[in-house]
Amino acid sequence: MPPLSRIALALTFLLTSTAGAANDEISQEWARLIKADFQDGCVSRLDEYLSTFGSNGVRLGTWLVQTCEGNFEYFANYYPPGVKPEKKRIDVSRTQKLRPLTPAQLRKMYSLKG
Repeated sequence: MPPLSRIALALTFLLTSTAGAANDEISQEWARLIKADFQDGCVSRLDEYLSTFGSNGVRLGTWLVQTCEGNFEYFANYYPPGVKPEKKRIDVSRTQKLRPLTPAQLRKMYSLKG
């Protein structure tokens, strides 16, 4: 039987994953909500660079958003029905505006592809 630390590490990797091109309904709704924060056509690129899945269906995501107003980080969450009913079921919030970075710096900093 594997030691408990290996099991904990395996669970951590199982529950946390990087997602560069998630194309499910929750990610699509997060992208729509983020784009709604800006004028039409202002968002040039959206990258979900971290996504965490809980065993109870909760999902959290972190996004890099490149826009005509600069680069921003967003936090996103999803709570299935019955889990944390006091919170919005699906929501996004702007966490910070980033200092100006080149595309190469952003790719390296956020482990983005092309």
